[in-house]
Amino acid sequence: MEKEEVDLIKRIQGGDNMAFHAIMNKYGSRVMNVAYSFAKNTQDAEDLYQETFIRVFRNIKSFRFESEFYTWIYRILTNLAYNQFKKKGRMQVVDPGENDYLWETIPGDKEDEADVQTYKSAFKEEVDNALLQLSSQQRTVFILKHYEGKKIKDIAAILDCTEGTIKRYLFRATRKLQDLLHVA
Repeated sequence: MEKEEVDLIKRIQGGDNMAFHAIMNKYGSRVMNVAYSFAKNTQDAEDLYQETFIRVFRNIKSFRFESEFYTWIYRILTNLAYNQFKKKGRMQVVDPGENDYLWETIPGDKEDEADVQTYKSAFKEEVDNALLQLSSQQRTVFILKHYEGKKIKDIAAILDCTEGTIKRYLFRATRKLQDLLHVA
């Protein structure tokens, strides 16, 4: 962790609200992007963003400098998203965008852009529907691993469980998705 960031955190822990604004400026866009990737709509993403920073502000005195500060924020955000969507019985799916490898593995004639776009749209819808059929734990782990690019150990730290548990959720999620999408 950078000395400047450590100093900011210590100032916040001492009650300096301006230092908190600096942290929000530093991490705000990253938090909003991740919140949107979970919520998939602006209103829910803004709610997650706001609640994340409220929790950060309330609990910053408990931050012990044992991990990266963003990892700590990310864990708060992920747990909030997981709990929010678990209560609602749904979790939206991340749209990795046009440049993500998952959507670029499209067979067929690349010359016919309309067919490619139709295939992408249909495939994405199939994946979205399949992800919604996973348990909340499996879906969260799958999204963190494959859409957010997190390592197993980081996901375990974020969700406060063992790496073995994360691996089991990921294995079960992958197997269920293969079955649902009829992938060998």
